[in-house]
Amino acid sequence: MKKTTKILGYFLAVILVLIQFYPTNKPLTYVNNPNGLLENSQVPNHISNLLKSACYDCHSNETKYPWYASIAPLKWLIYSDINEGREELNFSNWNTINKEEKVDILDDISTIILEEEMPLKKYTLFHSEAKLSLEDRENIANWSELALENLYE
Repeated sequence: MKKTTKILGYFLAVILVLIQFYPTNKPLTYVNNPNGLLENSQVPNHISNLLKSACYDCHSNETKYPWYASIAPLKWLIYSDINEGREELNFSNWNTINKEEKVDILDDISTIILEEEMPLKKYTLFHSEAKLSLEDRENIANWSELALENLYE
């Protein structure tokens, strides 16, 4: 039994090393996002800070990768979540989104934030700064509703 466990341990270690070489496409990041929400809209500072700490890693091109985002299989999960998040909403492309889509997005933000669907629980486990209080959630929801009203002006 002990010999089998040892062989299994070596086998798993070899597999862990080998999967590090499996090619994956890391989502690109950009510091300069001229079409971004924060660059083109008047977002209050406290809301901007909340969005950056709780949303921007997955919903913008300004992702800040932690050290463990380079280690498979974690990187596969992280890259997948980022790609999915950007596909759903990318604040870095805000100025390229048409008015009807912005209406839907702002309405969704309010609902999703208040229903605690975002940020994802698995994200907040490793990013305590992304945990939103009820007050934070209400502030983001109020901002999104106000931004929605401003679209109609």
